[in-house]
Amino acid sequence: MSGGQIAALIFAIILLLPGGCFLLFGIGFATDRQYYDAAFLLLPIAAAILALAGFLFWIAFRRRKGPGETQGGGTQS
Repeated sequence: MSGGQIAALIFAIILLLPGGCFLLFGIGFATDRQYYDAAFLLLPIAAAILALAGFLFWIAFRRRKGPGETQGGGTQS
């Protein structure tokens, strides 16, 4: 695992907290008549933060091809 992958993993874990909070508050505000309009702002922000976290997790756990490896993971003869 490279340094960039470790950094991506750390940032992805950190982004789960604000993304989850925006999601929970957005769902909570969507059920309340007084703050219904706030949900239209909080839910897209939550989706963006969680999508970024998902992208960073993908970067952190992808396998990098080494020299001589093919697409299927085998080695070239």
